[in-house]
Amino acid sequence: MEQNSTAIVHVVDDQPGMLRMLAELIGSIGVRVATYPAAAAFLESYLPSPCECLVSDVRMPGIGGLEFQRMLKDRGHSIPMIFITGYAEVGTAVEAMKAGAFDYIEKPFVHQTFLEMVQRALEKSRTLYSEQSQARANSARLSLLTPTENRILKLLATGKSSKEIAEVLGIGSRTVDNHRGRIMEKLHVNSAVELVLLFTQLKQE
Repeated sequence: MEQNSTAIVHVVDDQPGMLRMLAELIGSIGVRVATYPAAAAFLESYLPSPCECLVSDVRMPGIGGLEFQRMLKDRGHSIPMIFITGYAEVGTAVEAMKAGAFDYIEKPFVHQTFLEMVQRALEKSRTLYSEQSQARANSARLSLLTPTENRILKLLATGKSSKEIAEVLGIGSRTVDNHRGRIMEKLHVNSAVELVLLFTQLKQE
């Protein structure tokens, strides 16, 4: 698959045999694999990629799986995380999923089921990366607006006409129209509807 040429799966487990097995299994579908004997080793060397996921044991010495998950979140990392455990721990599974884990699988597991889970996690990563890149681009464009253009944009988003905005700001309607044209150009939109939708999206990010 095209996604596999750039994809990478990070595997964290304190058992060398498990690391080797998972690396061979994931590598069988043409995906690059990076292995780590502990969460600390991953945290020290991790650099985000456009298409990636993290497979981690739950019970590990030092930093355990759930603490590992919290540390990643605190550092602003949104990499899809799949937990593997040899113990049937419903409470731990629920806590992991509530905290945003992509999935949770118990040993022994069906290899094909696990590989399908990895592929879905990689696809989720691609979507997240695309959304985050778009959000950064939108924020960069918004930063180009002058204070007056920002005020006009906010008023446009409330549905006010150029005449109404002109009255609020104490300027001419033509001046408002000129500002609106520059706002649309800076934000790369072609209509007032697109402008309002983009503003609404930016407020939610």
